[in-house]
Amino acid sequence: MVEDGLEITTRSRGGSRWGWLAVGVLVGLGLSVLIPGVEPADPASQPTLPPTTIAEEAPAVGGIRDVVSGFPDGLVGVMRSDGQSLELAIWPATGELFERSVTVGASLPPPPVAFDGSGRMLATLVPRRDSDLGVLYAGVPESAGIIAIDVSGYAWNDQGAPSLAYTTRQGAETMLWIISGSLTESQLVAQAVGLDGGVVAWGEWGFAIQEEDSVVLLTPGGEIKDSHPGRVLASYRTGWLAVQGDDVSMVSAGGGTRGLDREGLRDQYISGRFSSNGEFLALLTDDGMSIVDVEEETGVVESGVRPGVPQVVWSSDNRFVLYPGGGGSGFHGIVVVDTEDFAVQTVLDTRTFTGLGVLPVGGT
Repeated sequence: MVEDGLEITTRSRGGSRWGWLAVGVLVGLGLSVLIPGVEPADPASQPTLPPTTIAEEAPAVGGIRDVVSGFPDGLVGVMRSDGQSLELAIWPATGELFERSVTVGASLPPPPVAFDGSGRMLATLVPRRDSDLGVLYAGVPESAGIIAIDVSGYAWNDQGAPSLAYTTRQGAETMLWIISGSLTESQLVAQAVGLDGGVVAWGEWGFAIQEEDSVVLLTPGGEIKDSHPGRVLASYRTGWLAVQGDDVSMVSAGGGTRGLDREGLRDQYISGRFSSNGEFLALLTDDGMSIVDVEEETGVVESGVRPGVPQVVWSSDNRFVLYPGGGGSGFHGIVVVDTEDFAVQTVLDTRTFTGLGVLPVGGT
């Protein structure tokens, strides 16, 4: 088909979870692949949270609940260990913190690592020298491998399913793929000439492709539907996207836009994440985080601790918001914001994290 000057052809070539770990079981990691061009080896009225405190380091025996009172989940993260190599940290809700090496093609600095909704699969895009494209690694950490090269963007499904969308580019042609389950076989959804960008969000509502200064929305079948100026910060499973333009607005994949007119909301943010119930939106700036009530015009709560990478996650009960702390403000570790009492603490502050996920207790 041809729409808005872009030629899109749709075809597929076959579609493709297993439980990664029970909380407290050690995971051994063992992938080692080299690719040419990859570097080797009720938030409400009060606008500001109380001063950040540094929590005790994780005890030899005990889980994250012993350090963060009321935390419902286990925690998984990827740490930068020596400037370019990575390590996986698993901190059960009630169990000892343990670490293992991750070798997914080292680079300097290491790229952000994104976990799927279960916290049991990871993905990262390792940049290639002299190229704006990268090598996509994904999968269960102990068996993660290369999904594709010449990748311009990727996104986990915002339904929480272990399904990944990614875009590759060959010359002037961009191809959109999805890969699901054990991540062994990709399916081509669509290809287009003249679409210069990468996928940044997707769900049952369709796909969002980020170009330099605009967002192109595609249907679930890969057909171009609409475009909006700005940059995607977060998506929600009902098809709402938080988009950064001159200010932050809510864009519906089904059509329509509405602003977020909140006292204390800033002009510019770098990333975000909706809570799983869709009621709140956590937004990162270069020097902290804001939490916004999506429906109620309450004040904006701010954390005031600089992020290390543009990534934020919510606990499964929507009470806690976490993000990697940044060294530029004197903090490393993980920043934890409790939305019940607005307390902020930093845990594992001797480590530098480049990716976070939660492991819901009792999840399959």
